Amino acid sequence: MRIPKLIYSPKSSVMFVVCLTLFVLFFAITYTPNYGLGEDATSLGDLGEGNAAIALWYQHKGLCLPICCAIVLCTTALSRVMLLVFTRTARLREMEYLMWQLAEVVVAALFCDLFLSLYLHLGYFENLPLVLLVYISVAIYPYAFYWLLAERLDRDLRIAEAQRTILRLRQHHDEDDSGTLRLADDKGTVKLVVGAEHVISIESAGNYVTVLYMQGERLMRYSLRNTMKGIEDACSQHSLIRCHRSYYLNLSRVRLLRRTTDGLVAEVDIEGVPNIPVSKSYANEVTQRFAERK
Repeated sequence: MRIPKLIYSPKSSVMFVVCLTLFVLFFAITYTPNYGLGEDATSLGDLGEGNAAIALWYQHKGLCLPICCAIVLCTTALSRVMLLVFTRTARLREMEYLMWQLAEVVVAALFCDLFLSLYLHLGYFENLPLVLLVYISVAIYPYAFYWLLAERLDRDLRIAEAQRTILRLRQHHDEDDSGTLRLADDKGTVKLVVGAEHVISIESAGNYVTVLYMQGERLMRYSLRNTMKGIEDACSQHSLIRCHRSYYLNLSRVRLLRRTTDGLVAEVDIEGVPNIPVSKSYANEVTQRFAERK
């Protein structure tokens, strides 16, 4: 299952990094337990040797707290930048994003522990379990809230899009739907209803097909689980023609056919859409029907 689109937004990532840091700062300021150590304590013996790290933190929190928050800010910001760069070409699944968040928290805790160990002269590995436990216990709240908020907003967007689609279909229910292309998945459930004249091409990718079509002035893509053979009947009823083993093409959208060193390609009349290849086995039929269209 894919993660919400809001996670990939640079604006939401900036807000998350800032809010996470502020939450950690606010939490540490409002809840800094002294475990019985008085405000005037000057030694670590009051808490015992096992709580030396807690005592030192309490005595030096005025300096340790802002530096630890700065470390959280820098490490989380760098992680989110890497996430945005990585997801420009690939989308994460829920488990992959969960592991990314876990690594993000652990790395921030490791750097905080490194600073505390050097500044407070504590053993790095002896202090590490406590730092991990505290930071994970605090950070889980903003991470959980951010995920739930992203899920809610993503769900609202999907519902709004579905409502617009239903409204659009209701407005045109009395019109002749002979020019309507209905594409179903491999189970026979209709997943996409679109005017055939708005379709540019259909591309095969393994067990999925991706429909490229225009919605007003916007170029849209929709993927559904099916094969080129499975959508053949629906495409043959309209002006969509098989031009390649991986492509169906809407000839009414073709501006010209051009021969290149790689073979015949079709240029469509939509800016930004790459040329669509025409294989040798379909070249004659495509050329003939394109000429007849003219």
